[in-house]
This record gives sequence, C-alpha cells and structure tokens, in this order.
Amino acid sequence: MLAPLEGVRGLGPKRIAAWATFDIATLADLLRWPPRRHVRFAPPTAIAALPATGEATLRVHLVRKQASGRRGIVATRLTVADASGELGCVVFGPRWLASAFERHEELLLRASAPPPGEARGERSDWIVRGWLHAEELATLPAAAAAYQPHYELPDEVAPRLHRRCLRALLAAPLEELAAPLPAAVRARSGGLATLRDLFTALHFPRDEAEAAAARRCFAFEEAVAIQERLAIGRAARPLRPLAAGEELRGTIGRWLADYLAAWPEPCTADQLRALDELVGDYGRPQAMARVLSGEVGSGKTRVALFPLVVAARRGRQGALLAPTELLARQHHATLSRLADALRLPPPQLLVAGESGEPGASGAIGAATPARPSRRRTAIDAPFVVGTHRLFAEPLSFRDLAAVVIDEQHKFGVRQRGRLLDKGTTPDLLLVSATPIPRTLAQTLLGHLDRSQLRVRPFGPLRIDCELLAGERRRELGAQLCAELAAGGKIFVVCPAIAASGQPGGRAAAERVAPWVAREVGGATPVALLHGRLDGAEKRARLADFAEGRARVLVATVVIEVGLDIPDATMVVVLDADRFGLAQLHQIRGRVGRRGERARCLLVSQEPSPAAHERLLEFGRLDDGFALAELDLRLRGPGELLGTRQHGVLAGLYPEALLDPELVEAAREAVAAGARKSLPGHPFGASAVASTEAIW
Repeated sequence: MLAPLEGVRGLGPKRIAAWATFDIATLADLLRWPPRRHVRFAPPTAIAALPATGEATLRVHLVRKQASGRRGIVATRLTVADASGELGCVVFGPRWLASAFERHEELLLRASAPPPGEARGERSDWIVRGWLHAEELATLPAAAAAYQPHYELPDEVAPRLHRRCLRALLAAPLEELAAPLPAAVRARSGGLATLRDLFTALHFPRDEAEAAAARRCFAFEEAVAIQERLAIGRAARPLRPLAAGEELRGTIGRWLADYLAAWPEPCTADQLRALDELVGDYGRPQAMARVLSGEVGSGKTRVALFPLVVAARRGRQGALLAPTELLARQHHATLSRLADALRLPPPQLLVAGESGEPGASGAIGAATPARPSRRRTAIDAPFVVGTHRLFAEPLSFRDLAAVVIDEQHKFGVRQRGRLLDKGTTPDLLLVSATPIPRTLAQTLLGHLDRSQLRVRPFGPLRIDCELLAGERRRELGAQLCAELAAGGKIFVVCPAIAASGQPGGRAAAERVAPWVAREVGGATPVALLHGRLDGAEKRARLADFAEGRARVLVATVVIEVGLDIPDATMVVVLDADRFGLAQLHQIRGRVGRRGERARCLLVSQEPSPAAHERLLEFGRLDDGFALAELDLRLRGPGELLGTRQHGVLAGLYPEALLDPELVEAAREAVAAGARKSLPGHPFGASAVASTEAIW
C-alpha cells in the first residue's frame, strides 16, 4: 500500500502531479482520502410504476441518445428502457457529457418528474440529477439502494475516474487489505472484519450506518495519532537548569505575596487558583509550558505578568509579546506601575516605528520613527514589552527566562519559536483572548498545561444586547443620540477601514465616521481609529476618547481585545453578521468593564435566516465558554484560533479534533498503551501536521 501512484491505471504524470498538491503520493494515501458526502439512490422503480411527481431511481438500459446545442450547457436526451417500458430523460451539462453514455449500457438514474401540466413532448422528459454507470452496478443487487461518493478532487481527475481507481485498488490482491482490524478499531466498525471491508464501507457503503462507522474508525485512528504526538510533546519539554528548583523553593511564596499586595484590588478565586498553578510549575524540573484562557474581562493580565516578575526577581529577564501597538503600550503601562510598586526597574517598550534606543522612562524610544535596525540590539532590562519587533529583529537578551505571548493565536509557531530561541529553556505562558472549548483544549492544547478564568473581578457582565436588522437599522441614529444625551460614551465598530466600491460591501470606518458626526450633531466630537494610522495618531485619538474629549469612537476591530475604557457604555457593531460569535463577545466586552449596565447594538443589513438566528442566540448568551462551544459547532476552530491557523485545521477527519467522545477514547487508548495502527502508513499524518503547524 505504500507503492507510488504510478502503477494505478488511468493516472498519468499530470494527474499524479495534481494529486501531489493534495499530499497524496501512495496507494494508501488515495484509499484514505475520504468522501465529503454520499448521495443516496433509492431502490429502483419500474418505468411503468413511476409517480406523477417527485423523484425516483431507475435501473435501465440506454436505447439511444441525442445532444442538442453547441455551446455552454447542452441538453442530452436519453431514451432508456426496462422490462416494463420506455422513457425519455434529459441530462444538462457540457457537450462532452453525451460521450460518457454508451448505447445499451446499464445505468442507475436518479431523476425528477417533469413539472405537472406540461404538454407531452421533449420538455416532459424526466430530468436526470445523478447517475451510476454499468461498472458501478456489477455488485449491486437489483432492488438495493446505492450510495455515490462525492470527493474534493484535483481539476485533472474526473469523479468517475477516481471511483474507478478506488474500485480497482479494492479488488487488487494487496496483502495489507486482507489484514484483520485491531480490536479497538473493530469495536467501532459495526462488524467489519478486514481493512478491505473498512475501505469499501468508507467509499462504497451499503447504507448510511456503515459509512458512518467506517469514517469513525479512521477518525479514531487519527485522534489516537494526535494524542500520541501530544504525549511525546509533553515528555519532551525542556528541563530547567539544575539549580533553578532549589533557588525558587524558599522564595516563590514570598514573591507571590508581594505580587498580590502590589495590585490595588484583591484577586478573584480563579486568579488565585491560576497563580497557584503557575507557582506549582516552578517546582517541576520541566520549563513552564502553559496556556491561560478566560472569560472576557476576567483579569488574565494579572495572572500573565507573574512569570515576568519572577524572572526579574531572579535577576533574569522576561518578555511580553503582543500583536498590536495599542495592546503593547497598555501592557507596558500596567507593568510599569507594577514594577514601581515592587521596586523593580521599569520595563522597556519595543514596538513598530520606534527608534529602538532606551529612553529615560525605560521605554525604547518615545516616538521617533525609524526603520527596524539590522544591527544586534542588546536588551539588558529585566522586562521588555513589544510587538513583532521582538522576534523580527536581531535582538539579544542577557538572560531570557520567561516569555508571555498575549493573543497567542495571532502569531505563527515559527514566530514564537524565534523569540523562545533567544533564551535558554525559558518558561512559556500563552494567553488566549477567547475561552477555549474543552474538546479543542484536549487536542490542539493537549501537550500544554491549562489554566482557566471564568469569574470576572467586577461581577458578571450586565450588557443588554439588541439586534437592529433590515428596516430597524434606521433607528441607529436616534439610539446614538439618546445614549449620548444620557451621558454615555460609545464605540462604533466597523469590519473595514475604507469602502470597497462593491455593491453590498462592508461598512467602512472612513465613511461611517462622518455619518455618525452628522447624526449626533457637530457639538459632539467623533474620533476615528484604525490600523493605517501611525502610532502617535492612534495614541492621540484613543486618548481623546478615554479622557472624554471625544464621546464616540468609530473604529475597526483594532479595539477588539485588551482595550480598557472603564466608562464606555455602548458598543455598536455594524455588519454584525460578518463576525463570529467569539469575536463579537470580545467586542461586547469593551463596555461594562466595571460591572455597570451597558448596551450592545448589533446592526445587520439583510442577514440570512441562519445568521439572524445566530445573532439572536448571541444576544441571549453572555457566557463566553458557551459561546465558544457554539461558535466551534457553527464555524469550526478557525474562528477561535485565528485565520492564520484555519487552513491547517481541517485535516481529513475534523472529528479527531472536535468530537469529545472520540478524543477521550483516543486519550485513554494512548494512556493504556493499547494502540495498534491499521496497516498502510502512519495514521493521522494530516492532523499531526496540523497540531505541529499550530502549536
């Protein structure tokens, strides 16, 4: 089964090269490529017994055919017959399609009756929706239903050719195909005995249950492979220097007490538990490798800064990586206050467009634009907070001992690796902006320790959510004016910066800001914030809003995470149906930050019925973990983990990542050491590659 595709009849060099773009190079790869779906052909009906309306399946012989038309979609008329009579049918498709049907061949047709009341003639022919050819009917009993597999295929490979190749491989005397299934797989197979049976059920099942059982077997093997890879990752964590554990044993508790006393408000129980988990990590021989996720506004920053303080207390260094300049500056300000309270040196700041030289305040550059330096810059401060420049430039650290990465899904694994490589086995804390569903945490995060924050320091969110869809969008101007009259402060979030010029394009901040200014009147200043502004302009406009000089901020999703404006009272999301639930929850979390009642308006022009229901469900739920689970079901993991990772998450069997029962069974199999792969090649290659590409 590990033989290359060159031996498969019908696959020449061009088609083999096309399959290579799908990472398919061997017979096993081809057999393991699963159908996206199966189309059912019901048990056949005799021509004489056809109903007047609806669909039916016909098992017939082709008497004659005739194609009409020269270009584009051509109508090919088929005259077919069975023992009870003769019938006219029509197939619509490209002109070459007529050559696919041969006179006297047996066909299985899935067809629709002509519209009622039409005159007899060509337009009264039954319309063919799908068909199977003679070679696909050889083993199908005359009265049985059939299932036609549909695949994602290279353009160079026709569906009929692919099915023919699969049937030829399954009929070949390959020794591996006769191998019995391992017990753990057989238990899920619904009675299938050999690998040949399993592949046949995957591609050409006798019924839906057999197809589902076969797919579940392959997904289970892929899930086991993922869990094995994660177990290896856990075991391969780098070890701390031998003296580190002894050094911290008597001091880490005192440092934690000092750290807690440096904050103005007490910690929540969740924050204390998470900090205790971090303290426990310092007692282990392996370096910290932990992910911190939590509810919006749950105080993740208070937990995340502790490893940096520990590094500084030890005379070493810590680095905090953030995806945006706004967030980096906010973290820098928080860490500066914390360092002052703990009598530690101030942190340095390194963001895009800065000079890179230490300033008097401890920041690297105040606001001097500069190109990234090509000469190596030495970082000597105990803390540094920065954006992509932390790993994009030739920086060197004196002794990097801790790395904290905020909004970790915004960074690729190589980017994170370049920063980690600047130290010797540094502790790593990844901070997730959104709650992570349990199933996803057990798969993609299975090799990391996990901490979760559910409780907000200022109590539950008290945000009233309302949907303005269709004609109700006209109410938006009046609602903005009413909120401002009541003394409120408003975010207006747009999905785009500039108008695209396309009909039905996304709401653009540069167009929305003047409209808002007209609606609320010239006496109310309106600020505009987006990613194309330079750093100084961003800071100035955000300061205007934070300090009350502007009471409306029209912005893009640059304000999505981390921005803390405690007195903001309303957030308006334009084209809300274009956002995922997790992202909407982050945006909603920009208001009501101190437990006060606030409002969220979701504005949508013409949402589809599914999008309309999704937005209503969002308004009913304020639990970020429940929304994350719902978003996972509706949109897949890309929304939760970022578009950078979305493409590699599909795998061949997404159930291996997302099905709770399957994931748990795979974890148990790995823990018991009872795994035995099916013959062919290592299972789970695509999913294992996916986890490595992400984490």
